Amino acid sequence: MIRRSMPLVAASLLGLSFLVASPEASAQAKKPAPSAPAAKKKPPNKNDPKLVEAKRLFQQGEDLYTKGDYEKAIEVWEMSYELSQRELILESIANAYERLGKAEKAREYLGRWREAAPPEEHADLDARLAKLDERIAKEKADKDAKEKSEKAEKDKRDADERAKREGGKIFMPGVILAAVGGAVAIGGGVLDILAAAKRPDESVVCGKTADGRQLCRSSAQDDIESSNTFATVGDIMLIGGGVAAAVGVVLVVTQSGGKKGAEEKKTAVAPWFLPGGGGIVAGGSF
Repeated sequence: MIRRSMPLVAASLLGLSFLVASPEASAQAKKPAPSAPAAKKKPPNKNDPKLVEAKRLFQQGEDLYTKGDYEKAIEVWEMSYELSQRELILESIANAYERLGKAEKAREYLGRWREAAPPEEHADLDARLAKLDERIAKEKADKDAKEKSEKAEKDKRDADERAKREGGKIFMPGVILAAVGGAVAIGGGVLDILAAAKRPDESVVCGKTADGRQLCRSSAQDDIESSNTFATVGDIMLIGGGVAAAVGVVLVVTQSGGKKGAEEKKTAVAPWFLPGGGGIVAGGSF
């Protein structure tokens, strides 16, 4: 297995790699020479300011890499590559990204170097790329699992908080109905008491005829009629108010506590009353 040490990489860039012709020129040199003499291509000028700066930046990146400052090393190696276009720098950048734990970026740069690397290095590079692919897949699976776990925990917290908020809610329409119904029932009771107080004593003002009919004095007739009216209205209010209060209590019990209780058990309650009585009609689904 071929391994490059950093000094060797530096030497290849700082020495001979900057003096030889470009890879394209080398490929052209391998072709059979034409019959006519070809003009010789000038080798790169080692005093070219771009190459001089590229060598300086590469050496600076090597020093930073050795010190463990991988991010800064990547930064200066990128600048060195822009100036020199030497693909071998890409492998150094890939190594730095791998040290930083950024497998995807390491795989990207190592793949770019694989395209320009000599054939004898392809096997080693392919093995490294395969390991990076496995690492990327594992990191992605771990990230997905973590996100799902965090989402499940967040959903549970939200549900608990929502249940806590809704668990203390009271169905206010039921409370209002119970209060109003209770007040009406009390009013009906008061009217019944007034009716009883206003009604004259029948044994004093009324009597029975020979055929069994009851006759009352005309002077007491108005008091008897008003007493009957109060009693009728009082009975209606008492029964209706009592039914409404009972319905309100049922609604408070069945509808309080938020949406969960309303969804699990839906109950419909309706009062009915007549002058002679009243009641509750209830229905529901469970």
